Amino acid sequence: MNPVLRPARVALLLLLAPAASEAAPASPWKVATGFSTDWAHVQVDSQPLAPGVFLLHGSGGNVVALVGPEGALLVDDEFAPMGPKIKAKVAELGSGSVRYVINTHYHADHSGANGFFLREGAVVIAQENIRADLLVSHYSPHWKSHSPAIPEAEAPNLTFRDRLTLYFDGEEVVAFHNRPSHTTGDTVVYLRKANVVHLGDVFVNFLYPYIDVTGKGTIDGYMPVIDEVLALINDQTKVVPGHGPVATKAELKAYRDMLQTVRDRVAAGIAKGSSLEEIIATHPSAEFDQVWASDRVGPEDFTAMVYQSLTGKRLDWQH
Repeated sequence: MNPVLRPARVALLLLLAPAASEAAPASPWKVATGFSTDWAHVQVDSQPLAPGVFLLHGSGGNVVALVGPEGALLVDDEFAPMGPKIKAKVAELGSGSVRYVINTHYHADHSGANGFFLREGAVVIAQENIRADLLVSHYSPHWKSHSPAIPEAEAPNLTFRDRLTLYFDGEEVVAFHNRPSHTTGDTVVYLRKANVVHLGDVFVNFLYPYIDVTGKGTIDGYMPVIDEVLALINDQTKVVPGHGPVATKAELKAYRDMLQTVRDRVAAGIAKGSSLEEIIATHPSAEFDQVWASDRVGPEDFTAMVYQSLTGKRLDWQH
């Protein structure tokens, strides 16, 4: 079997892209796009962000590519079958081989092509919790699916705990981990000279986030992580979310405030002794739903994840 399509990695696709026969009933909310499994035909699009810096997207999470005379550096690398396509796009943009990949977290739509790029000779960099998460299996009640452990040969081969700085292609690339939020190892990557920041799935633009509660993600981690980024960037910064269009600092701030508002309303319900169903019935995200709700994480889903995160209870909730 083609090593890019090894069963463990293909199975991970179910985490974020369930088969049509297993899909939930039609949602009244917008459809979250960008998760094609038509591997033969999916194309990698590119968008310039700064000189030598591009946003790439094919299927999965957003990728930031730094290309230059020393080769290329990627922030995330999408699903496993996208590796060769991303490699081809980087070559088209005028760079040589991919020298480095930095993972923002362990989910397969962001780290699935690690094995491909490792075999190509790249160094794959990750916060130490990301490597640990990749090497064990996970179950998501929300997606009703397992993500199996990856082979150790496909795991990141350079890890850090809190902060790492890489000087490459004339750029200062700063990767830092504040605390668990979306997952246990969430990493922000800031290209200081280009003034581009990638937050992984700590920030998903125009979508409610998936809080990986069973993977020790927590709503209370989101705000401190985003606050650190807001203090670092300025109004000209290109803010790259894990999914969705490139944003501004003001848009990131609006997302952060939405999370805080919903979190505080759910916490108030918990403090009163309300059940999860009673809190859902109060519609704590109501004024945000038209902008942020999707078929992947709807208002009830998001409320339940916040509740689960704050209480550690009802982790198997399904609406």
